[in-house]
Amino acid sequence: MPLTTCQWRPSMAELPEAKQFVGLHARHMGFTPAFIDDVLGRIKTLDGEGAGSWVDEWSAKAKAEADAGEHLKAANLYNLARFPAADNDAKRLAGKACSENFAVWMKAANVGERRKINVGNAALTILFSPAKKKQAPLVILMGGIVSLKEQWGSFLKLGRKIGAAVAIADFPGMGENTLTYDRSAADLYGAIMAAVAGECDISRTLVVAPSFGGYLAVLHSLKNPRIQGVVTVGAPLRSFFLDPVAKAGMPAISRFALSIALGCEKEKVDDALSALALSTGELKSVSVPLHYVAALEDEIIPSSEWTDAQQLVPQFHLHAFKDVHGAPNHLIETRLLILSILLQHTGRAILSRFITQILRFRLRFAAPRLRPS
Repeated sequence: MPLTTCQWRPSMAELPEAKQFVGLHARHMGFTPAFIDDVLGRIKTLDGEGAGSWVDEWSAKAKAEADAGEHLKAANLYNLARFPAADNDAKRLAGKACSENFAVWMKAANVGERRKINVGNAALTILFSPAKKKQAPLVILMGGIVSLKEQWGSFLKLGRKIGAAVAIADFPGMGENTLTYDRSAADLYGAIMAAVAGECDISRTLVVAPSFGGYLAVLHSLKNPRIQGVVTVGAPLRSFFLDPVAKAGMPAISRFALSIALGCEKEKVDDALSALALSTGELKSVSVPLHYVAALEDEIIPSSEWTDAQQLVPQFHLHAFKDVHGAPNHLIETRLLILSILLQHTGRAILSRFITQILRFRLRFAAPRLRPS
Protein backbone atom coordinates (compact mmCIF):
# COMPACT_ATOMS: atom_id res chain seq x y z
CA MET A 1 0.00 0.00 0.00
CA PRO A 2 1.16 3.59 -0.57
CA LEU A 3 2.71 5.44 2.31
CA THR A 4 0.36 7.50 4.43
CA THR A 5 3.27 9.37 5.94
CA CYS A 6 6.60 10.36 4.48
CA GLN A 7 9.84 11.50 6.09
CA TRP A 8 10.27 14.16 3.42
CA ARG A 9 7.63 16.80 2.80
CA PRO A 10 7.44 19.91 0.62
CA SER A 11 9.11 22.84 2.35
CA MET A 12 8.94 26.62 2.18
CA ALA A 13 10.97 26.44 -1.02
CA GLU A 14 8.01 24.76 -2.75
CA LEU A 15 5.37 27.20 -1.47
CA PRO A 16 5.54 29.60 -4.48
CA GLU A 17 5.29 26.59 -6.81
CA ALA A 18 2.22 25.34 -4.93
CA LYS A 19 0.56 28.76 -4.97
CA GLN A 20 1.05 29.11 -8.72
CA PHE A 21 -0.29 25.64 -9.44
CA VAL A 22 -3.32 25.88 -7.17
CA GLY A 23 -4.06 29.45 -8.22
CA LEU A 24 -4.70 28.24 -11.77
CA HIS A 25 -6.81 25.28 -10.68
CA ALA A 26 -8.86 27.36 -8.24
CA ARG A 27 -9.77 29.77 -11.05
CA HIS A 28 -10.85 26.81 -13.17
CA MET A 29 -13.10 25.76 -10.29
CA GLY A 30 -14.86 29.11 -10.59
CA PHE A 31 -13.32 31.02 -7.69
CA THR A 32 -12.53 34.68 -8.33
CA PRO A 33 -8.94 35.98 -8.49
CA ALA A 34 -9.63 38.25 -5.50
CA PHE A 35 -10.84 35.32 -3.40
CA ILE A 36 -7.86 33.16 -4.38
CA ASP A 37 -5.32 35.91 -3.77
CA ASP A 38 -6.84 36.57 -0.35
CA VAL A 39 -6.41 32.94 0.72
CA LEU A 40 -2.95 32.50 -0.79
CA GLY A 41 -1.80 35.79 0.73
CA ARG A 42 -2.46 34.46 4.24
CA ILE A 43 -0.64 31.17 3.70
CA LYS A 44 2.89 31.12 5.13
CA THR A 45 3.69 27.41 5.06
CA LEU A 46 2.76 24.43 2.89
CA ASP A 47 3.36 21.98 5.72
CA GLY A 48 2.01 21.87 9.27
CA GLU A 49 -1.25 23.04 10.79
CA GLY A 50 -2.67 26.15 12.45
CA ALA A 51 -3.16 29.74 11.31
CA GLY A 52 -1.15 30.54 8.20
CA SER A 53 -0.82 26.90 7.18
CA TRP A 54 -1.99 25.71 3.79
CA VAL A 55 -4.53 23.23 5.11
CA ASP A 56 -6.07 25.52 7.72
CA GLU A 57 -6.54 28.57 5.50
CA TRP A 58 -8.25 26.62 2.71
CA SER A 59 -10.24 24.50 5.19
CA ALA A 60 -11.60 27.60 6.92
CA LYS A 61 -13.03 28.83 3.62
CA ALA A 62 -14.38 25.36 2.87
CA LYS A 63 -16.16 25.12 6.22
CA ALA A 64 -17.80 28.50 5.67
CA GLU A 65 -19.19 27.30 2.33
CA ALA A 66 -20.38 24.03 3.86
CA ASP A 67 -22.12 25.90 6.69
CA ALA A 68 -23.86 28.02 4.04
CA GLY A 69 -25.08 24.90 2.24
CA GLU A 70 -22.70 25.35 -0.72
CA HIS A 71 -21.43 21.78 -0.64
CA LEU A 72 -19.92 21.67 -4.13
CA LYS A 73 -17.84 24.78 -3.41
CA ALA A 74 -16.89 23.29 -0.05
CA ALA A 75 -15.77 20.06 -1.71
CA ASN A 76 -13.58 21.97 -4.16
CA LEU A 77 -12.00 24.01 -1.37
CA TYR A 78 -11.33 20.95 0.78
CA ASN A 79 -9.74 19.40 -2.32
CA LEU A 80 -7.35 22.36 -2.43
CA ALA A 81 -6.79 22.13 1.33
CA ARG A 82 -5.33 18.60 1.13
CA PHE A 83 -3.00 19.55 -1.75
CA PRO A 84 -0.60 18.09 -2.75
CA ALA A 85 -1.34 14.94 -0.72
CA ALA A 86 -2.92 13.93 2.58
CA ASP A 87 0.34 13.53 4.49
CA ASN A 88 -0.87 14.70 7.92
CA ASP A 89 -4.03 14.37 10.00
CA ALA A 90 -5.42 17.78 9.03
CA LYS A 91 -5.04 17.07 5.31
CA ARG A 92 -6.55 13.62 5.71
CA LEU A 93 -9.55 15.25 7.38
CA ALA A 94 -9.74 17.75 4.52
CA GLY A 95 -9.76 14.92 2.01
CA LYS A 96 -12.52 13.16 3.94
CA ALA A 97 -14.53 16.39 4.12
CA CYS A 98 -14.12 16.83 0.36
CA SER A 99 -15.69 13.41 -0.25
CA GLU A 100 -18.47 14.00 2.28
CA ASN A 101 -19.47 17.40 0.92
CA PHE A 102 -19.36 16.17 -2.65
CA ALA A 103 -21.59 13.23 -1.69
CA VAL A 104 -24.14 15.64 -0.21
CA TRP A 105 -24.13 17.73 -3.39
CA MET A 106 -24.26 14.65 -5.63
CA LYS A 107 -27.30 13.27 -3.81
CA ALA A 108 -29.13 16.61 -3.86
CA ALA A 109 -28.40 17.07 -7.57
CA ASN A 110 -29.32 13.42 -8.27
CA VAL A 111 -26.34 12.96 -10.58
CA GLY A 112 -24.64 9.88 -9.16
CA GLU A 113 -23.61 7.83 -6.18
CA ARG A 114 -20.61 6.42 -4.34
CA ARG A 115 -19.76 2.79 -5.11
CA LYS A 116 -17.46 0.35 -3.33
CA ILE A 117 -15.41 -1.88 -5.64
CA ASN A 118 -12.65 -4.43 -5.18
CA VAL A 119 -9.36 -4.48 -7.06
CA GLY A 120 -7.65 -7.68 -6.03
CA ASN A 121 -7.51 -7.57 -2.24
CA ALA A 122 -7.99 -3.81 -2.11
CA ALA A 123 -11.35 -2.11 -1.56
CA LEU A 124 -11.87 1.44 -2.77
CA THR A 125 -14.63 3.92 -3.57
CA ILE A 126 -15.54 5.36 -6.96
CA LEU A 127 -18.21 7.78 -8.15
CA PHE A 128 -20.74 6.34 -10.59
CA SER A 129 -23.59 7.76 -12.64
CA PRO A 130 -25.64 5.23 -14.63
CA ALA A 131 -27.05 6.25 -17.98
CA LYS A 132 -30.77 6.26 -18.75
CA LYS A 133 -30.33 3.21 -20.99
CA LYS A 134 -28.38 0.05 -20.18
CA GLN A 135 -27.13 -0.03 -23.77
CA ALA A 136 -25.19 3.20 -23.17
CA PRO A 137 -21.38 3.11 -23.37
CA LEU A 138 -19.13 3.61 -20.36
CA VAL A 139 -16.71 6.47 -19.71
CA ILE A 140 -14.08 6.03 -16.98
CA LEU A 141 -12.16 8.98 -15.58
CA MET A 142 -9.24 9.06 -13.16
CA GLY A 143 -7.98 11.95 -11.05
CA GLY A 144 -4.38 13.13 -11.09
CA ILE A 145 -1.43 12.79 -8.72
CA VAL A 146 -2.34 15.96 -6.81
CA SER A 147 -6.13 16.14 -7.25
CA LEU A 148 -9.09 14.06 -6.15
CA LYS A 149 -11.76 12.32 -8.22
CA GLU A 150 -14.35 14.84 -7.02
CA GLN A 151 -12.67 17.48 -9.20
CA TRP A 152 -14.03 15.56 -12.22
CA GLY A 153 -17.56 15.52 -10.78
CA SER A 154 -19.08 17.65 -13.54
CA PHE A 155 -18.74 14.65 -15.87
CA LEU A 156 -21.40 12.81 -13.86
CA LYS A 157 -24.03 15.28 -15.01
CA LEU A 158 -22.56 15.51 -18.52
CA GLY A 159 -22.72 11.75 -18.94
CA ARG A 160 -26.47 11.70 -18.46
CA LYS A 161 -26.92 14.51 -20.97
CA ILE A 162 -24.96 12.80 -23.73
CA GLY A 163 -26.04 9.23 -23.00
CA ALA A 164 -23.10 7.60 -21.23
CA ALA A 165 -22.55 5.91 -17.89
CA VAL A 166 -19.68 7.59 -16.02
CA ALA A 167 -17.32 6.18 -13.39
CA ILE A 168 -14.64 8.28 -11.67
CA ALA A 169 -11.75 6.94 -9.59
CA ASP A 170 -8.92 8.48 -7.60
CA PHE A 171 -5.33 8.06 -8.73
CA PRO A 172 -3.47 5.27 -6.86
CA GLY A 173 -2.35 6.43 -3.43
CA MET A 174 -4.63 9.48 -3.51
CA GLY A 175 -8.03 10.06 -1.93
CA GLU A 176 -9.93 6.80 -1.53
CA ASN A 177 -7.64 4.69 -3.72
CA THR A 178 -5.28 2.58 -1.59
CA LEU A 179 -3.52 0.92 -4.54
CA THR A 180 0.18 1.43 -5.12
CA TYR A 181 1.14 3.10 -8.40
CA ASP A 182 2.68 0.21 -10.32
CA ARG A 183 1.75 -1.83 -13.37
CA SER A 184 -0.80 -3.89 -11.45
CA ALA A 185 -2.74 -0.71 -10.61
CA ALA A 186 -3.92 -0.64 -14.23
CA ASP A 187 -6.30 -3.46 -13.31
CA LEU A 188 -8.45 -0.80 -11.63
CA TYR A 189 -10.01 -0.04 -15.01
CA GLY A 190 -11.06 -3.65 -15.51
CA ALA A 191 -12.40 -3.82 -11.95
CA ILE A 192 -14.59 -0.78 -12.59
CA MET A 193 -15.98 -2.37 -15.75
CA ALA A 194 -16.76 -5.57 -13.86
CA ALA A 195 -18.46 -3.63 -11.05
CA VAL A 196 -20.88 -1.81 -13.37
CA ALA A 197 -21.47 -4.59 -15.91
CA GLY A 198 -25.19 -4.96 -16.50
CA GLU A 199 -25.80 -1.24 -15.99
CA CYS A 200 -24.14 -0.13 -19.24
CA ASP A 201 -22.32 -1.51 -22.27
CA ILE A 202 -18.82 -2.07 -20.91
CA SER A 203 -17.70 -3.43 -24.29
CA ARG A 204 -17.68 0.22 -25.38
CA THR A 205 -15.50 1.90 -22.77
CA LEU A 206 -13.64 5.18 -23.23
CA VAL A 207 -11.02 6.21 -20.66
CA VAL A 208 -10.23 9.86 -19.92
CA ALA A 209 -7.22 10.09 -17.62
CA PRO A 210 -4.66 12.89 -17.34
CA SER A 211 -0.95 12.51 -16.82
CA PHE A 212 0.20 9.45 -14.88
CA GLY A 213 -3.29 7.93 -14.88
CA GLY A 214 -3.24 8.00 -18.68
CA TYR A 215 -0.25 5.67 -18.61
CA LEU A 216 -2.30 3.10 -16.67
CA ALA A 217 -5.14 3.39 -19.20
CA VAL A 218 -2.83 2.76 -22.16
CA LEU A 219 -1.26 -0.18 -20.34
CA HIS A 220 -4.63 -1.75 -19.53
CA SER A 221 -5.88 -1.28 -23.10
CA LEU A 222 -3.24 -3.80 -24.19
CA LYS A 223 -5.09 -6.64 -22.49
CA ASN A 224 -8.67 -5.38 -22.30
CA PRO A 225 -10.40 -5.04 -25.70
CA ARG A 226 -13.41 -3.40 -24.05
CA ILE A 227 -11.42 -0.15 -23.98
CA GLN A 228 -12.25 1.55 -27.27
CA GLY A 229 -10.14 4.66 -26.82
CA VAL A 230 -7.98 6.68 -24.41
CA VAL A 231 -7.82 10.44 -23.92
CA THR A 232 -4.95 11.79 -21.85
CA VAL A 233 -3.11 15.01 -21.06
CA GLY A 234 0.67 14.90 -20.71
CA ALA A 235 0.91 11.20 -19.91
CA PRO A 236 4.31 9.57 -19.43
CA LEU A 237 4.53 6.44 -21.55
CA ARG A 238 8.19 5.56 -22.01
CA SER A 239 10.59 8.48 -22.51
CA PHE A 240 9.97 10.17 -19.16
CA PHE A 241 10.31 6.95 -17.19
CA LEU A 242 13.71 6.23 -18.78
CA ASP A 243 15.08 9.80 -18.91
CA PRO A 244 17.19 10.58 -15.80
CA VAL A 245 17.34 14.28 -16.69
CA ALA A 246 13.56 14.57 -16.98
CA LYS A 247 13.02 12.76 -13.70
CA ALA A 248 15.66 14.83 -11.91
CA GLY A 249 14.01 18.02 -13.15
CA MET A 250 10.45 17.29 -12.09
CA PRO A 251 8.94 19.76 -9.59
CA ALA A 252 9.47 18.87 -5.94
CA ILE A 253 5.72 18.70 -5.33
CA SER A 254 5.28 16.16 -8.13
CA ARG A 255 8.12 14.07 -6.72
CA PHE A 256 6.54 14.22 -3.27
CA ALA A 257 3.12 13.11 -4.55
CA LEU A 258 4.68 10.32 -6.60
CA SER A 259 6.65 9.07 -3.60
CA ILE A 260 3.34 8.56 -1.81
CA ALA A 261 1.66 6.95 -4.84
CA LEU A 262 4.65 4.65 -5.41
CA GLY A 263 4.96 3.83 -1.72
CA CYS A 264 8.63 4.74 -1.50
CA GLU A 265 10.97 7.43 -0.22
CA LYS A 266 11.95 10.27 -2.54
CA GLU A 267 15.43 8.80 -3.14
CA LYS A 268 13.85 5.69 -4.69
CA VAL A 269 11.28 7.44 -6.88
CA ASP A 270 13.44 7.47 -10.02
CA ASP A 271 14.19 3.74 -9.87
CA ALA A 272 10.54 2.91 -9.20
CA LEU A 273 9.46 4.99 -12.19
CA SER A 274 12.00 3.32 -14.48
CA ALA A 275 10.26 -0.02 -13.96
CA LEU A 276 7.01 1.38 -15.38
CA ALA A 277 8.21 2.29 -18.88
CA LEU A 278 6.24 0.80 -21.74
CA SER A 279 8.40 -1.09 -24.22
CA THR A 280 8.47 -0.10 -27.88
CA GLY A 281 6.69 -3.37 -28.58
CA GLU A 282 3.90 -2.46 -26.17
CA LEU A 283 3.48 0.97 -27.75
CA LYS A 284 3.29 -0.58 -31.21
CA SER A 285 0.61 -2.94 -29.89
CA VAL A 286 -1.74 -0.18 -28.72
CA SER A 287 -4.68 -0.81 -31.03
CA VAL A 288 -7.12 1.89 -29.86
CA PRO A 289 -7.18 5.60 -30.70
CA LEU A 290 -4.93 7.49 -28.29
CA HIS A 291 -5.74 11.20 -28.07
CA TYR A 292 -2.78 12.94 -26.45
CA VAL A 293 -2.83 16.58 -25.29
CA ALA A 294 0.77 17.77 -25.08
CA ALA A 295 2.21 20.93 -23.54
CA LEU A 296 5.11 22.43 -25.48
CA GLU A 297 6.58 23.93 -22.29
CA ASP A 298 5.92 20.89 -20.10
CA GLU A 299 8.21 21.00 -17.07
CA ILE A 300 7.74 17.28 -16.37
CA ILE A 301 7.20 15.32 -19.59
CA PRO A 302 9.89 15.64 -22.32
CA SER A 303 8.80 16.30 -25.90
CA SER A 304 10.33 12.97 -26.94
CA GLU A 305 7.37 11.35 -25.18
CA TRP A 306 4.89 12.34 -27.85
CA THR A 307 7.26 12.53 -30.81
CA ASP A 308 8.30 8.92 -30.19
CA ALA A 309 4.70 7.85 -29.59
CA GLN A 310 3.72 9.39 -32.94
CA GLN A 311 6.06 6.95 -34.63
CA LEU A 312 5.07 3.90 -32.58
CA VAL A 313 1.36 4.07 -31.69
CA PRO A 314 -0.75 3.25 -34.79
CA GLN A 315 -3.70 5.53 -33.94
CA PHE A 316 -1.97 8.41 -32.18
CA HIS A 317 -3.73 11.79 -32.31
CA LEU A 318 -1.66 14.72 -31.06
CA HIS A 319 -3.12 18.00 -29.77
CA ALA A 320 -0.35 20.34 -28.59
CA PHE A 321 -0.48 23.75 -26.92
CA LYS A 322 2.16 26.22 -25.83
CA ASP A 323 1.62 25.63 -22.14
CA VAL A 324 3.00 23.95 -19.02
CA HIS A 325 2.23 20.43 -17.76
CA GLY A 326 -1.47 19.63 -17.94
CA ALA A 327 -2.16 22.61 -20.26
CA PRO A 328 -3.96 24.54 -17.48
CA ASN A 329 -4.07 27.71 -19.59
CA HIS A 330 -5.92 25.88 -22.36
CA LEU A 331 -8.66 24.36 -20.26
CA ILE A 332 -11.46 25.44 -22.61
CA GLU A 333 -9.72 23.96 -25.65
CA THR A 334 -9.01 20.72 -23.79
CA ARG A 335 -12.60 20.47 -22.59
CA LEU A 336 -13.93 21.03 -26.10
CA LEU A 337 -11.62 18.32 -27.40
CA ILE A 338 -12.75 15.86 -24.73
CA LEU A 339 -16.39 16.76 -25.33
CA SER A 340 -16.08 16.13 -29.06
CA ILE A 341 -14.54 12.71 -28.40
CA LEU A 342 -17.21 11.86 -25.82
CA LEU A 343 -19.96 12.78 -28.27
CA GLN A 344 -18.36 10.62 -30.95
CA HIS A 345 -18.15 7.78 -28.43
CA THR A 346 -21.87 8.03 -27.64
CA GLY A 347 -22.88 8.04 -31.30
CA ARG A 348 -23.59 11.75 -31.62
CA ALA A 349 -21.39 12.28 -34.65
CA ILE A 350 -23.07 15.44 -35.97
CA LEU A 351 -22.83 17.23 -32.63
CA SER A 352 -19.26 16.00 -32.26
CA ARG A 353 -18.32 17.56 -35.59
CA PHE A 354 -19.99 20.81 -34.54
CA ILE A 355 -17.92 20.95 -31.33
CA THR A 356 -14.81 20.15 -33.38
CA GLN A 357 -15.53 23.13 -35.63
CA ILE A 358 -15.84 25.38 -32.57
CA LEU A 359 -12.51 24.04 -31.32
CA ARG A 360 -10.82 24.68 -34.66
CA PHE A 361 -12.18 28.23 -34.68
CA ARG A 362 -10.74 28.86 -31.21
CA LEU A 363 -7.41 27.37 -32.21
CA ARG A 364 -7.01 29.99 -34.92
CA PHE A 365 -6.56 32.48 -32.09
CA ALA A 366 -4.92 30.20 -29.50
CA ALA A 367 -1.51 28.61 -29.07
CA PRO A 368 -0.09 26.70 -32.05
CA ARG A 369 -0.55 22.96 -32.43
CA LEU A 370 2.08 20.57 -33.69
CA ARG A 371 -0.35 19.05 -36.16
CA PRO A 372 -4.10 18.50 -36.51
CA SER A 373 -5.62 15.54 -34.70
